[in-house]
Amino acid sequence: MTLDVTPLLQAAVMSYRSPDSNGSNGALGLAKLMRISNGILSRKVSPTDQGAHCSPEEFITICKETGDLAPLHALAAALGCMVMPMPQDATGEMSPTLATNFKEDGEWLQAASAAYAAPAVSDNMLAQATREGIESIRATANTLGQLYAKNAEGKVTRLTTVKAA
Repeated sequence: MTLDVTPLLQAAVMSYRSPDSNGSNGALGLAKLMRISNGILSRKVSPTDQGAHCSPEEFITICKETGDLAPLHALAAALGCMVMPMPQDATGEMSPTLATNFKEDGEWLQAASAAYAAPAVSDNMLAQATREGIESIRATANTLGQLYAKNAEGKVTRLTTVKAA
């Protein structure tokens, strides 16, 4: 599957809205944030200009600052993948998160094995297995997010010196 991501990047740049009420919108505002000229940014996301492209860092900045993940989804789809957000701010008790993860994994495995055991996989069976598989992946992402949050909480943020007596 070949998909041109550039028009999606252009649409994301054009839809940028500055959080500052006096700030610039579109390519002008985003270019200031990215510390490049408006013309360069516009050229990098122009579907008709084959000579300029966004760096991976610029691609990430465009998606983050505009909140438009369509270019990322298109890029993943072109590689036969899909993108799912992985929260990293989950804190609290891990047991409910793991219980949900186990439940969703079980439902996914049940739907997949039932579909595979059938003489033929119907559209409904495929849709059910797909839905359960995605819910299982999402539950796993939530569990990982909670682990990442706990990892971040345990990191040293400030070092102090101890004077010898």
